[in-house]
Amino acid sequence: MSAAMNRADTSIQSIGSQPDLSLGSFASGFSTPARNIRQPSGSTAASSAALATPSPPNAAQFSRRRLEEPTPLGKRRGLDEFDDNEGGDVLDTPGREKKWGEGLDVSAPGRPARTRSAGTKAGVNLTLRDQEKHIDSLKKENFNIKLKVHFLEERLAQLTPDQMEAALKQNIQLKIEVQQGRMETKKLRKLVLEMEKELERLQKELEKVQRGHGGRQERERELEERVEERERELREMRRRLREGADVEEVERKNAELEEELENAGVLLRENMEEMERLREVVEQREDEEGGSERWRREAEDLEAENARLIAKLEEQDDLADECESLKLELENLQRRHEASSLERSQSRAHIMHAQEEMEAVEDDLNAVRDKLAAAQIELSQKDDDIEAKNREIDELIEEHTRIVDKVEEEWRGEVEEARGQVEELKDALEQREADSKELRLHISELEAETTEMHEKFEAAFAHLEQEAEEKDAEIEAANRDIERLSEQVYRLEEENDRIREESDRLREDDAIERERLEKLSSVLKEKVADLTSQLEQLRDLYEAKRQDADDAHALKENLAQHIENLVDELNRERNTRQALEAERASLQSDYEEATRRSARSLEAKESALQSALNDLARAQALSTQRETDLAAVQSSLQAIEAESKKLGESHTEARFSLQLEVERLRRDVERLEDELKRARKELDDREGKGRDREGVLDKLYAENRDLASQLAAQTQGKINVTEKLDIVQASLKVAEAEVVNLRTKVHELEQRLSKDQRSLLTAESQYRDQLTERNTLLLTIYQYMDKILGVDKTPKKNGQAETKPFTNFGVFHDNLITRLKALSQIQLDFDKRCKEAEARYGDKLNDMRKQLDTRWRQIDKFEASVKILAEAKATWRKKLASKEGELEALKATNTELQAAITSTRKPGTVDSMELRSQTARANTAERRASNLHNLLLASEEKLTAMNQKTTVADNKWEIRVKEYETRLKQAEEKLKREKQGGRERAVELETEIKKYRKQVELAQKRIDQLNEIMESAGLSNSKGASPSR
Repeated sequence: MSAAMNRADTSIQSIGSQPDLSLGSFASGFSTPARNIRQPSGSTAASSAALATPSPPNAAQFSRRRLEEPTPLGKRRGLDEFDDNEGGDVLDTPGREKKWGEGLDVSAPGRPARTRSAGTKAGVNLTLRDQEKHIDSLKKENFNIKLKVHFLEERLAQLTPDQMEAALKQNIQLKIEVQQGRMETKKLRKLVLEMEKELERLQKELEKVQRGHGGRQERERELEERVEERERELREMRRRLREGADVEEVERKNAELEEELENAGVLLRENMEEMERLREVVEQREDEEGGSERWRREAEDLEAENARLIAKLEEQDDLADECESLKLELENLQRRHEASSLERSQSRAHIMHAQEEMEAVEDDLNAVRDKLAAAQIELSQKDDDIEAKNREIDELIEEHTRIVDKVEEEWRGEVEEARGQVEELKDALEQREADSKELRLHISELEAETTEMHEKFEAAFAHLEQEAEEKDAEIEAANRDIERLSEQVYRLEEENDRIREESDRLREDDAIERERLEKLSSVLKEKVADLTSQLEQLRDLYEAKRQDADDAHALKENLAQHIENLVDELNRERNTRQALEAERASLQSDYEEATRRSARSLEAKESALQSALNDLARAQALSTQRETDLAAVQSSLQAIEAESKKLGESHTEARFSLQLEVERLRRDVERLEDELKRARKELDDREGKGRDREGVLDKLYAENRDLASQLAAQTQGKINVTEKLDIVQASLKVAEAEVVNLRTKVHELEQRLSKDQRSLLTAESQYRDQLTERNTLLLTIYQYMDKILGVDKTPKKNGQAETKPFTNFGVFHDNLITRLKALSQIQLDFDKRCKEAEARYGDKLNDMRKQLDTRWRQIDKFEASVKILAEAKATWRKKLASKEGELEALKATNTELQAAITSTRKPGTVDSMELRSQTARANTAERRASNLHNLLLASEEKLTAMNQKTTVADNKWEIRVKEYETRLKQAEEKLKREKQGGRERAVELETEIKKYRKQVELAQKRIDQLNEIMESAGLSNSKGASPSR
């Protein structure tokens, strides 16, 4: 049996010793390679080892998924306008609905198996069916991409500039993803080159192995029949390996976690690049209005997303650390497994080991070739897809740039037109400014003269206007205050009426209450007499009951003594019972623990016995199988020996090897027999130990029975004691019930007596307190009324002296009513005065407003006349300037004429006619100059006269304005005084109203208390009448 186990472990070692050199193992860059467990076949042919054709590597799938999946920024910047129609972002790449680690399977379970013949050593490529499926999937993807591009073109035609900007950003993001895809293809190409180098190295090693083991092929053919017999054992071991597939699950999870870590790192790098790009764009567009905040928000969003991805990356790092620890544990398990398999496989023949190593190398070589071919096909297809997508993206970018250029050209044309208009406006403005400068030069003198006077008028008018507005505002505020005060006065009148009604009602209630209290006092007196008689009767009854209570107390003491004795005895019994229960519980726990231990030991023995029996049956079956194998081998050896004798000495070497194999099989049979003997001996030892444990269990069962009998005796004694205790407790309860009944009767009598006394005292005290409170309240109200109205002004009836409510309430009531009437009369007088003041000052204000309107109209006329004078002055100035020009010209002509005259006076000059004409012209020019000078003097005189008139008018207006100001100040002072008086009076009235309200509330509380007292008195009367009956 040990030889069979060693051979099986050696086969496992030969299967799992070679790692899987597929592209899937290099997908994540640093993942642990998965083990390639070769599946055996059930046929007897040498080509029965079936190999599953691997699927394309998952690294290419990962690159395609990253190209197709939208980045988080692209998801966040998707166009929301088209979500309802398309179900997602218009410019988003087609996403895949896969989770992390999806697509990590190396082999496709649905593909047909690939067989390998004995003579062929090179692997084949993908089958035609797989290639057709792959081509169909690529066609579907191509059609989906074309459809997506068509929809994108339709959407691009409908996009707004903001959406175009978002599309441009998405396009840039797609370019980045395409560039990343290209980088990944470069990585995959490097991996393919490395795999080709590894394939060449494996081919060289295979050639070396084939050269070293070429002479053993004939012997391998002879031993293939024996290998088929051993394949049954291999199936059993592989089935066990399938059951223990936890190692493969750990490796798969490890690969998934590593791929997630790499994805998170790639996303982090993408986000960092996007953040840097956005920061550069933000720095470039800081001068643009409204754009910086949006870029900052996007940068902040990206920073938040970056922080989230960093946290996710840290989590992935933690998972990677856990994966590394799992790898180390897995490697330790593998080393232990390899060490144990090496220890068990030392007795195996070198021929079988070499054959299995050769098969494993050939299988790995075929798998690597298949994966290399699939990777090359996938790479070529992905390159084509990437080129097609790049072309489509370039077309989209060109179309987008064309649209953007068109928009920019239109905008530039509009900007150039606006600039032309701005330049024209600037030219017109410059021309206007030049004209205005000239006009300013002409008008500056007139402005210098008129500005001072105009500023004075404007200042005076502004001051008057401001004061008038302030006065209007104050008048409106005064009107509002007057209205508010009138409303308050109206409310006070209503409150006063209400207070009068309440006082009348209180007076009536007081009269009713007085009568009620008189009746109550008479009833209380009668009740006191009845209660005194009842009290005497109760005292007699109390004496009798106290005597009975003393007797009952003595009986109670005797009973208490007897109860104490019983309680002591009961405590002793209880202590003994608790001790017995504790001992019983400990014994029970020991018994249960012993039974559990015995049950566990019995179960362990039974399981060990069952396992031993199973091992024995397995060993017997193996021994019988080995015996049959040995008999078959012996018969085959005998046949081979007979054939070898016939064939001669040519097969001596084969016979010698078969003899060696027979000897090895015999040694295995002997070792299996020794193991069987050892197993039988161990089984006998275990049976002896089981018998010993059964004896211990019998002892424990006997002790348990003894303890149970003792416990039954204890429980019987306890039952007897509890019966006695119940009898004593019942008698005690009867006695205690009698005592309690007597006590309750005495207590009830005492309570009734004390309640009657307390109710009488409280009724008297409450009545006195309420009377004093009512009197003090009325007195305080009366005093406050004296303070408000004045002592001298308060009228008195028939010259009566001052009274108080507790001396003569009727007189006090009449005085209070007269004061309230005086207060109401004051309120009415105040209302009348307010209305008269409002009417008087309203007329005055209307007159002042009319006067102000007339003055404003006069000022407007004056301003119009000033403007006319200014215009006339400007025209005279212009005429003066023109005349001065003419004068200067005449002076120049005069000087020329004088020069001509002087020249004519010289001898040899022109004749006297010309001289006369020139003198005549000179005289006319002088006359014109004198006339112009006279006109200028006249105009200046007119201007001075106008200035004098304006100054006189200014003085008049200033005097009038001062008069108006003094009048307005006087009116304001009067209004302020009246407002202050009205406010003070309103505050006083409000305070009085608050006080009255508080006093009314207190009176209401007192009335409520009196009502309660009356009700309680009525209840007490009814209670007192019931026992008297």
